[in-house]
Amino acid sequence: MRRRPGWFALVSFMLVAAFGCSSGDKEAPEPSAETDDLVVLTAEQVAQAGFSTAVVEAREASDTLQLPGTLEIDPRRSWRVSPVVEGIVEEVGAMAHDVVQKGQVLARLRSTALGEAQVAWLEARATLRLATAERERNLTLRKDGVVSEGQWLRVDTEFQRAQGELELAERRLALAEMSPAQILALESRDRRLGEMTLMSPADGVVLTSAVSRGQALSAGEGAFEVVDLSVLWVTVHVPVGSLAEVRTGAKVIVHVSGGPRPGWEGEVGSLGGKVDAANQTVEGRVVVTNDGGFLRPGMYAEVDVVGAPVQALMVPSAATFSVGNQAYVFQKAGDTRFRPVAVTVRPPLGDWTPVSGAGVEAGVEVVVGGLAELKSHWLYTRAE
Repeated sequence: MRRRPGWFALVSFMLVAAFGCSSGDKEAPEPSAETDDLVVLTAEQVAQAGFSTAVVEAREASDTLQLPGTLEIDPRRSWRVSPVVEGIVEEVGAMAHDVVQKGQVLARLRSTALGEAQVAWLEARATLRLATAERERNLTLRKDGVVSEGQWLRVDTEFQRAQGELELAERRLALAEMSPAQILALESRDRRLGEMTLMSPADGVVLTSAVSRGQALSAGEGAFEVVDLSVLWVTVHVPVGSLAEVRTGAKVIVHVSGGPRPGWEGEVGSLGGKVDAANQTVEGRVVVTNDGGFLRPGMYAEVDVVGAPVQALMVPSAATFSVGNQAYVFQKAGDTRFRPVAVTVRPPLGDWTPVSGAGVEAGVEVVVGGLAELKSHWLYTRAE
């Protein structure tokens, strides 16, 4: 019983000490997240780091998608020149690679079939003249009552038959691509019957020539191919993942290795309606103006396609950085004070990156230059 007071005092002391420690832990202030993450530098450190800043902007920006492509002829600007009737080549006026003008003679041919059709027209023309004269004579006599009705009907029928034969002969010559003026010129004495010319249908370049003197060409056989190279197509393949960024009418710049200029302007003419299952791309057609005439079908090209514009809060792409899987920007809180702000970023659009998150609003000043120095100070402070 004599030991009870000492034992009681000891237990009381331990309880008081424990209580005192517990009370001290509760009263100690917890570190503020804002205060803890705030990076405070000296004026000298700020000067040495050479920080530069920009502000968060509500703006519109577009990404530039780079795609490989191949230059091709625009089929709407390509013509195959062929004779409409068979003939023998007598003269060649143009060869492959020649620059030609619309209406320029590419070759002259002699065609028996055409000559026969022209002779038939001349005969029909002469027959109609005689039938017309006979009809007019009988019409006068009929008014005087000299010609019988049967005679008049016979003469008028011959006249109408002659008219029909001439119209038919003219249609045959028209099918041989003779103009009305050329048909009428058949009656001139110096006209060479059976002569046929192949002419260039447009200004352009003779891409191919498959004729030589004395060669027999059948109707429809390809003799020349003339192309207008002032506008070309570029075939590109757009990945499905980038399809939302490309739209018809989007502006493009076409780059060709060794070209005399940085690029050629064009636009997206169309996008295919089917996805290539093998490589998950969609074929696109770019229409480019061949200023200077350097571009040629078959060339490889790099095509910069300006994507669809995006409207969002953005910062210069150099202002964002990541720690682990989290993206941040440094907000300027004072001349020597900087605060890391967690943000959600979307894929960069050129030099700009869309951002969002708590505290992100237009006009907020963020660090762009010297970011690595500031990041190292922050990470060192967090590690302590």
